[in-house]
Amino acid sequence: MRSSVGTPWRTGNMDGSRVALVVANDQYDDPGLRRLVAPAQDAAALAEVLADPSVGGFEVQVLHNESAQEIRFAVEDFFADRAPEDLLLLHFSCHGLKNSAGELFLAVADTKPTRLASTALAADFVNRQMADSRAQRIALFLDCCYGGAFPRGMVVRASGEAQVRDAFVGQEEVGGGRGRVVVTASSAMEYAFEGGQLATDAATPTPSVFTSAVVDGLTTGEADRDGDGWVGLTELVGFVTDRVHRVTPNQNPQMWTFGSQGELLIARSRVRRITPTPLAPALLEAMESPLPAARFGVVDYLRERLDGDDLGQAYAAWQALHRMVTDDSRKVSEAAGEAIASAVPRVTPGEVALGEELPTVELQVSGPPIARTAVASPGAAWVRVEQDGTTIRVSADPAAPGNHESSLIVAGPTGECTVPVHLTLPTTEPPPPQPEPDLAPTPNPQPEPAAASKAAPRTEPERAPAAASTTAPVAEPATVSQPEPETAAASEAASVAEPVAASPAPVAQMEPEQTTKRVAPTPPSVQAGAGFVPPWWAVAVLALGGVALVLLNWPGPQSSQYLWTHSDTGWWVYRSWGDPAILASVGAVVACLVARWSGVIALGVIAGFALSVLEDGVVILGGGISGDETAPWALSTVVTAAMLAVLLIVLRPISRRYWPVWPPAAVLVVAGGVLILVSALTKHPDGYSWFTVTKLALLEPIVAAGLAWLAVAATDKRSRSWLGAAVTTYAVMSCISVIPALTQGNSPSAFITAILGNVLIVAGVLSRGVRLQSRP
Repeated sequence: MRSSVGTPWRTGNMDGSRVALVVANDQYDDPGLRRLVAPAQDAAALAEVLADPSVGGFEVQVLHNESAQEIRFAVEDFFADRAPEDLLLLHFSCHGLKNSAGELFLAVADTKPTRLASTALAADFVNRQMADSRAQRIALFLDCCYGGAFPRGMVVRASGEAQVRDAFVGQEEVGGGRGRVVVTASSAMEYAFEGGQLATDAATPTPSVFTSAVVDGLTTGEADRDGDGWVGLTELVGFVTDRVHRVTPNQNPQMWTFGSQGELLIARSRVRRITPTPLAPALLEAMESPLPAARFGVVDYLRERLDGDDLGQAYAAWQALHRMVTDDSRKVSEAAGEAIASAVPRVTPGEVALGEELPTVELQVSGPPIARTAVASPGAAWVRVEQDGTTIRVSADPAAPGNHESSLIVAGPTGECTVPVHLTLPTTEPPPPQPEPDLAPTPNPQPEPAAASKAAPRTEPERAPAAASTTAPVAEPATVSQPEPETAAASEAASVAEPVAASPAPVAQMEPEQTTKRVAPTPPSVQAGAGFVPPWWAVAVLALGGVALVLLNWPGPQSSQYLWTHSDTGWWVYRSWGDPAILASVGAVVACLVARWSGVIALGVIAGFALSVLEDGVVILGGGISGDETAPWALSTVVTAAMLAVLLIVLRPISRRYWPVWPPAAVLVVAGGVLILVSALTKHPDGYSWFTVTKLALLEPIVAAGLAWLAVAATDKRSRSWLGAAVTTYAVMSCISVIPALTQGNSPSAFITAILGNVLIVAGVLSRGVRLQSRP
């Protein structure tokens, strides 16, 4: 079975075609040869990474379980008619056998172990084709193993050795500056392990240890040990050897070179490692200067280095700026934070909408040179990503009809940004059933006139139901489409979720009818959720607000102050060190102390605490149950409202996105809100409920569910982070506030429903995070 994927890749420093042939055999006609588990997976995994334009860029042909004659023809055709500058890569995954003379043969589908010369592929045949080829760069990979049942961890050799170097020694005689490299999974044809054990009955086949290491080194770019952006063959073999030794220490991959000069560049590294170079000693000394003006000048100089083409200096400047964001000078710290934010990769457009009319979207990575080294990773299996430098092409594998959501994560050494990806595929409705023909009753051969006249009045009424039965199948398609609510909901979600702001980036090479509306790209300050540092003034204001809340809600002597009281029902709660108001106040102060290091997470925690006190103040003041604590509650409400205003100014939520929402998350959030509402309506043994005390009890489920809905609908990383932290904090305070229902009100039902409601809301928010994560 043949298949071809990929296209030739030509670059300025790597002229010529890049062609690969992958031969895999795991089914054998001869019962004496064990069925291999790895080769089928080897072929699929290796072909995919070699054909990826952003990695190998090879034109790949795969032969799977073909006959010896078919493979011999394909190998000869593979090496024939090549240009000198072509790069050829031939990979075998199969059994390695030897004859009585120690000559190496590669077993294929119709190989008979007793007739190797005529039914197997001789290594000497491959040797001759390599020698006759005009291509000057050839790499041969042999992932071969012997059959037979052996204990786990045992290294197996045949009697005598089938030496690979001896089989291909003729390549040394090839002149003309041509280089050939042979790489084997083991030395002297040792057994090539599949996961450290025989996999004769494996339920889930996986690639062999050797080929897995090759694929992993090329895919992740970790094989690029010198960090030059290219994976050389020597680097790849070194990486593979280290990886194989971690799994099976007794397996030793080998590489033989025949007339090779220089390095064969097998693939481009998708991840470019950058090593910081030391900064000038005078600059480091100026960073410690007691003069703020001098340190501010250092920040300006570091920003210039951060924007420069020297990536080592840029990375060192970025690290130094991170140390300066904690400077005690507000001007210095804010300048350092702004410089760091400017180095986060930016992607245009900021959102991807795929569909039948727009199967591929091209994005551009912008920012300083160090930011443009970022690499794009898909957030779901159906998202296909091809990256060529700063150009990212996003497409989708065939998926089920309907709306699909994922994300594209563009990560580099200076941060990352997340691009929402939407896929809309129309739902194909089944064709309506064909109406059955109206079979008229067969008339009598020769009806009498009198009988016909008598039957006429009865025939007319009978035609009405006959017509109804005839038209019933025509109306049937509307009935058939009713049991498909998912289709209608998906189309409605697609119409609601359609972006409304036009993208500022030009859409190149696109027909007018293919141009879609896009949301404007998210600013770097919003994209850089992980590297965000709140300004000092905001932290100071929030800290002062937290201290004010602590003073206002200080419990004082035991049982001396009512937190709230209701004269009609007799319900009351004393102020204590366990009430939500003082706990939220202290928690807000603690979160302010770590806000400069924890970023948006700490701000979200502060928002949750402040919102809890604000909601309690509105309910207690509005319900007239503040007792002698009216002034503290009024002041607490004003302070928390001011704190929330400061948080909104600092976080600058630029979008209010309410739809679409992942259905499981939406169900959990709504169910949680309903349970909190049920808790407020549940009557205690004395016949009263929290709703009886104040109708504003409905505010808590509305606030909890509404805040959680914003968290699960958010697309940018910053909003998801701080809203998720705020929801979790608010839910914890809600659980604490319902404890008196159990301890004083003796109502376990109200307590349990409130706890379950908050747990479901938090679970809904967390499920959104689990759905979006896709990076290894």
